[in-house]
Amino acid sequence: MEGQGRNVIQFALWTGLRTSEFVALNWNDIDFIRGVAYVNKAMTQSAEMPETPKTRSGKREVKLLPSALAALESQKSFTWLAGNEVFQNPNTGERWTGDQPIRKTLWTHALKRGRVRYRKPYQTRHTYASMMLSAGEHPMWVAKQMGHADWTMIARVYGRWMPDADPTAGEKAAKQFGGNDSATMRRIA
Repeated sequence: MEGQGRNVIQFALWTGLRTSEFVALNWNDIDFIRGVAYVNKAMTQSAEMPETPKTRSGKREVKLLPSALAALESQKSFTWLAGNEVFQNPNTGERWTGDQPIRKTLWTHALKRGRVRYRKPYQTRHTYASMMLSAGEHPMWVAKQMGHADWTMIARVYGRWMPDADPTAGEKAAKQFGGNDSATMRRIA
C-alpha cells in the first residue's frame, strides 16, 4: 500500500481504534506535543454527523506509538492544510464514511495483493491488541487504549496472547517487603 491508504491502515494497526473512531478524527484531535489522539467521537455509516462514543470509557486519550505517529506525519502532506479530517478517501478527497468504502476502495485489494485471506478492516483492532499483549504490555493499559472500562474483555478475548508470567514475577514485592520478618511487619504496619 502507499499514500493515504497506507497511512490509514498503518494508523489503525498501531492505535487499535475502531473504524468509526479513526474516520472521525480531525487534526485538532491530534496532540503531537503529548503524542496522543483524543477520541471523542465516532462516525458510523448510518450517521451524517459524528456521534459521541457509546460509553464513557470510549471517550479517551490514546497514546500514539512511533508507527502511528509516522502514519500521521506522512498523512500531513494530504490533509493537514485543510485542517479538518485526518483521513480521506483518496478517490473522493472526502472523509471516509465507514468501513464499507475502506473495504471496497483499498482493503480488499491490499489483502489480495498481500495474499492474505479475507478479514474485515476491524481486524486491525484485534491485531493491535494481540501485538500489544504478545509484547507483554499491561492488559489494563491495552484496555484503556482500546476504550474498555476494564480489562475483563481483554482477558476473555485476547487471553491467549498474554505471555506466561515473567520468571522474575514477585521479586519486586519480595525485595521491597521481604527479608527480616519483624522489619517487614514494621513497614507494613
